[in-house]
Amino acid sequence: MPLVRETIATFIQNEGHKVDVSPVDDDDGVSEILFKSRGQVFSVTTYERDPGTYVVSTAYEVPEWAYERTQTAETLQTVNEDFPDITFIMAHDGALFVASAEEEPGSPEAFTLSFWETVARVREAGASAIERIVDRTESKAAAEKFINSFMRGDQ
Repeated sequence: MPLVRETIATFIQNEGHKVDVSPVDDDDGVSEILFKSRGQVFSVTTYERDPGTYVVSTAYEVPEWAYERTQTAETLQTVNEDFPDITFIMAHDGALFVASAEEEPGSPEAFTLSFWETVARVREAGASAIERIVDRTESKAAAEKFINSFMRGDQ
């Protein structure tokens, strides 16, 4: 019987993507499969001891000019309301966040049936989050500029 990671990696390869399989914890049978889709790197975490559970993740870099940890965390909470099945985790001191979906389809074969839908949901949620972070930062900067200008009497 093939390992769960091998089954999923073969599926992704057969879909036309290069994969990199890395054991994370050999004792517990945890592995990470990396692949790129539409220019974005995704990770699939597999569990040999629990072949019915998977985590699909991707990371988004927060533009430096939009970086404000509290604001980013608040925005991620708001986006999570729209995508309750997606988990957002801030990383690298708030310079990026990871969007993840945990799936429990029951088997590797069942997972492959919903694989691309899961990838699309993670991508959509992450793109929505980064868009809102940027919009919110731009709106805040415009408001601060207006207030400063008004306080100086330029208006």
